[in-house]
Amino acid sequence: MTAPLFDIKSKFSEYVTLAENGDVVEITKHGKTTAVIIGLKEYSELKANYRPSFIDKVNEWKQKTGGLTQEEYDQYQNLIKRNKESYGTGEALF
Repeated sequence: MTAPLFDIKSKFSEYVTLAENGDVVEITKHGKTTAVIIGLKEYSELKANYRPSFIDKVNEWKQKTGGLTQEEYDQYQNLIKRNKESYGTGEALF
């Protein structure tokens, strides 16, 4: 179900009841969906099945460790450059 924001504001409790009963309510603003009201059951299922993306894990690592130092980053760039030089000849490896 889709409903405009102005309608959600005036009938919020009705839309929450719909969500509690299993409906998904998409909230539109200026004709575009901007938010969703879902029931606790659906939310719990989404949360239980959530698996962080690679980028999420990298960002978590950066927050915990501060990321690479400039020296580590430079070393990494040099390794990549050497690998490109070694394996970037266009010849088959096997």
